[in-house]
Amino acid sequence: MNIAMVSDSYYPYISGVTRAVSTLKETLHKMGHRVTLYCPAYPGAQPEEGVKRLPSLRSPTNATYYVAIPPFLGLRRSLVGSRPDVIHIHSPFNLSRAGYSIGRRYGIPVVMTYHTMYNLYSHYVPVGGKRVSQTVERMAFRVANAVDAVVTPSSVLSDYLRERGIRTPLFPIPNGIPVEDFQGGDPHYARDRYGIPGDIPVIISCGRLGVEKNIEVLLRAFARVRAKKDAALLLVGDGPLREHLQKLAYSLGVGGRVFFVGSVPPEAMPHMYASADLFMFASLTDTQGLVLVEAKAAGLPAVAVGALGVKDMVIDGEDGYLCANDPDELADKASYLLDNPGVLSMMQEAAKKNAMAFSKEAAASKILACYESVMRG
Repeated sequence: MNIAMVSDSYYPYISGVTRAVSTLKETLHKMGHRVTLYCPAYPGAQPEEGVKRLPSLRSPTNATYYVAIPPFLGLRRSLVGSRPDVIHIHSPFNLSRAGYSIGRRYGIPVVMTYHTMYNLYSHYVPVGGKRVSQTVERMAFRVANAVDAVVTPSSVLSDYLRERGIRTPLFPIPNGIPVEDFQGGDPHYARDRYGIPGDIPVIISCGRLGVEKNIEVLLRAFARVRAKKDAALLLVGDGPLREHLQKLAYSLGVGGRVFFVGSVPPEAMPHMYASADLFMFASLTDTQGLVLVEAKAAGLPAVAVGALGVKDMVIDGEDGYLCANDPDELADKASYLLDNPGVLSMMQEAAKKNAMAFSKEAAASKILACYESVMRG
């Protein structure tokens, strides 16, 4: 199959979307398909086979993010000239929307992955945040209703779109990961790097240090855990709330045991997971929570707030616990696992086993079935 992908987000910018796009692209290529990805150019980005970068400018609201510049010179000529069987867009905006328009004009089937709920990010809009985010979501709905199929990373998001009037065929397909890559990491990596004593448990959490990730609740939960026993918390990721969260950690009396790791390259993540005993997650906006699957593959059970797509990722009582958005409940479940190594060990094995359902090969096969359905239709 000849597949064109269009994404407004790709490496070297690090996010769940960039990881999902990269993994799908590479997996489809290894399965024998031709894949070409169109994305924004970044300063210093190395040439990559199958990746075509378009001129871009740095985003005024995020210094690490670049936005492709209309009129996207060469995109139409390259896309039409390559004669793809299907165009897969990874957002409803800007460069991806241009890819959709080209597909419509030239009769090429278009699949869209609806990666997130755009109305939940109004706090990043400096003026008229909620109103602007609602307008943005309506724009996203229009594109979702116009493409040939919509892929969502969780059944919760598919249900949400259907309730909002999306009539397009919906395919709930969790993003896949290279499960084997997250096994066999170095368990001493983070302990040696940050001077964490070898006799205390380590909890890890990953995600942007922004309002939507609910890190304040996570820190308050960890403070309650540490009131009962010594432990360390690794926070992987960066964002606008870093300084505020560092101050909060010290005000809670756990500043010396919370390690703000910052952004970590993908190749180092297996070692970060291997260094921990337990994964905790408090995000309120994740439509899948790819890091939950990565943690599972590394054998880490999760104690997480049961919001949105997280409910599809954690089997409550089997490979983790789903909790209310409450520091006390999160802390109680985490403390229970850390105090009961037998239960923790059983959940670790279950997490590894259950991660196989989210393998990159399984996800890619379902995506191919979606492509074939739109080509037939």
